[in-house]
Amino acid sequence: MGGQFIDTLVFGMLAGAATLGGIYMLLARRSWTRRNTVFFISFSAGVVLSVAFVHLLPEAVELTDNAMAVVLATMLAFYMVEHMLAIHTCHEGECEVHSMGLPAFLGITFHSLLDGAVIGVGFEADFTLGFAAAVAVLLHEIPEGVTITSLLLHAGYDRTRTLVMGWTVAMATPVGALAAFFLIDDPSPSVLGTLLAVAAGSFIYIAASDLLPETHKNMRRSNIVLVLAGVFLVYLTTYLRGGA
Repeated sequence: MGGQFIDTLVFGMLAGAATLGGIYMLLARRSWTRRNTVFFISFSAGVVLSVAFVHLLPEAVELTDNAMAVVLATMLAFYMVEHMLAIHTCHEGECEVHSMGLPAFLGITFHSLLDGAVIGVGFEADFTLGFAAAVAVLLHEIPEGVTITSLLLHAGYDRTRTLVMGWTVAMATPVGALAAFFLIDDPSPSVLGTLLAVAAGSFIYIAASDLLPETHKNMRRSNIVLVLAGVFLVYLTTYLRGGA
């Protein structure tokens, strides 16, 4: 248990730090970050999809018979929540969600809590699964930090309030990880499989609805290379750790 707790805490904090990295990158170099965020997003998309299909989904199917139904239900639930709140990683001038500072903040904070829970649940299963989930969460937290900062600044919040709310979003990830660790203690195989299926559904939805569409807004061959590099990274770490 001690090792699982340390892993959950460390990787939860790293994921939160990645969000903060995105926040401070945008505040320090707004134009550069705007131009180059797509590269983080492309790489993240490859990692997130691969973790969902290589690690989370196979493990969930092995543990519970209703895994695919849970994945579908999770994706539909994310769609409905996101559609109602209209939270997407779009840029200024391309959508009308930037006036929705508070709903965006609440939605992304909840998303960060779920990201943390994915880390906690992953380490409940085993280190390899937890590590893969943590890497996927960590990488897409950087563009998430850029997104929440953009939304809040465009909504008219000053720098201080934006930082306070941004830190709240960032800290939601380690809080979610630790909450999952302590509240989901020694789950049964069916419960663990269901939770992993929820995690897989959320990752697939994030990649398909938010990350990959962003790469199409900036048509560069490097986007393809980076998506494939993200996929390769997951397979490489799986191989180095002795399989999925």
